[in-house]
Amino acid sequence: MTPRALRLCIATLLAVPRLCAGLSVGDIVSKVQERYDATKDFTADVTQEVTVASLGKTITARGTISFKRPGKMRLELSGDDEQIIVADGTTLWLYQPKEKQVLKAPFDSAFRSSSPISFLTGVGRIADDFDVSLDGESADGHDLYLLLQPRHDGASVGRLRLTVARKTFDIHGAEVHDPAGNVSRLQFDRIRRNIDLTDDQFVFQVPPGVDVISAPLGQ
Repeated sequence: MTPRALRLCIATLLAVPRLCAGLSVGDIVSKVQERYDATKDFTADVTQEVTVASLGKTITARGTISFKRPGKMRLELSGDDEQIIVADGTTLWLYQPKEKQVLKAPFDSAFRSSSPISFLTGVGRIADDFDVSLDGESADGHDLYLLLQPRHDGASVGRLRLTVARKTFDIHGAEVHDPAGNVSRLQFDRIRRNIDLTDDQFVFQVPPGVDVISAPLGQ
């Protein structure tokens, strides 16, 4: 995942024929927000797919993702797009072992309130930062899809979409279609909430011999 895609996603939600017991879009957004306001931390298995329009190629990686409020995240991916991404509340670290380099950026640049999953780190609120509409549901009816349009910087973001579990209001996936036609998708499985993750899981140690590049994301 590129730094910009991470910021938009690192990682999205709807006139469906069947809603949650008659809930409005605003009700659904409130339920999702309440779910995560009550979540101190969570971890999940994650599958990432990045489709690069110019290459006609999709890169897939799998791993784990963890969040802890406020402002902490760790994403570890293996496969075609091996990387480790750590946010400690102050700094975002994006480590690419194959490139032998680490991108270091201010946390606020990476997780601005206009990022679709910024509320997972406790820095944003969906209803305040996005215009939300319904975008259908899964074939089995278990998930709803929400489209998010940022109220700021919308032209540079593209189309944002979240997959939300109908029963629990957990987010099962996030998707970003950028203006260049590239698509970044995250799918979450085996979500575990409030398991008392320790702060040391969100500390990044720069490996020996690795170059550190300091730059704000999205610039």
